[in-house]
Amino acid sequence: MTLVCIDAMNQRQEKKSRNAAAFSRALLHPRYWLGWLVYLFFRILFLLPYTWLFAAFSCLGYAAGPLFKKRYSIVKRNAQLCFPEFSEEEQEKFIRDVLANTIIGFFETLYGWWGSAKWIKAHSRVEGIELLEQARENDQGVVLISGHFSSLDLSGRAMLMHLPLSASYRKHKNALMNYIINGSRNRHFENLVEKREMRRMLRLLRKNEIIWYATDQDFGRKDSVFAPFFGIQTCTLTTLSRLTSMTKAKPLHYSYRREGRGKNTQYVIRIYDAYSEGFSEDEVANATLLNKVMEDNVRQSPEQYLFVHRRFKTRPNVNDANLYE
Repeated sequence: MTLVCIDAMNQRQEKKSRNAAAFSRALLHPRYWLGWLVYLFFRILFLLPYTWLFAAFSCLGYAAGPLFKKRYSIVKRNAQLCFPEFSEEEQEKFIRDVLANTIIGFFETLYGWWGSAKWIKAHSRVEGIELLEQARENDQGVVLISGHFSSLDLSGRAMLMHLPLSASYRKHKNALMNYIINGSRNRHFENLVEKREMRRMLRLLRKNEIIWYATDQDFGRKDSVFAPFFGIQTCTLTTLSRLTSMTKAKPLHYSYRREGRGKNTQYVIRIYDAYSEGFSEDEVANATLLNKVMEDNVRQSPEQYLFVHRRFKTRPNVNDANLYE
């Protein structure tokens, strides 16, 4: 028991040192001053009650969402591609709902970073924890596979109420944003692993750790194949099948969504075994399975999915037309 406690203390110390090392005097340069002011504004804003913030960001989302013309056009194109059965009225409502939920998700992210454990536990429900416990009993690591929905960070905190969890991430191009985002996440997660750090992920999984990996963004052709997603050939990472085959880790799907509004809001998290037959050596078949499970997940609450991303940016052939032009 003593050795376990010492090991845990060392891990916490390593986390703190990594977080401290991420800060540099360069972040005090005048070009970051506006960013620091915005950060301070949101820290102060966060002192307001959840119900007030939810109402304010909901109104802001529906009123200001259409003003973000670039994102509006991306969501509209995604709606045309994924839901061609929508009428013009249904499509317009869907676009506004997605943009509003994206802005609501920004405030939910603040709760994921700074919210109290007591509040998060009271407003969340996690189903399927026994699958993670079973994997640990079988001396297996776990890869939790999810998509990008508006309440991503908050749902991650809700999972951490039950057991330790590491998470993969994509480095932000802006140094200050990278420091704020990953510094906030680093306070809660066991480890943060950049998506290209394959060796580090392998080490963690071989130690029977749990890694959260969101697979549903377009990272380009490298380490990817094309498989259907909403009937469209979509660039899909092959990382997961390699991680599980090299470590015997258990792949589980991790879905999450917001239910209710205001004080009655619940963040419902469900862990289930959608990959019971495992992955094969056929990367296209693996990607097809991943995208099928993800699509089923998205269809449960499509307005909360981050359709503001250009999911179909990379096309199967380099000469294919850009779907977002």
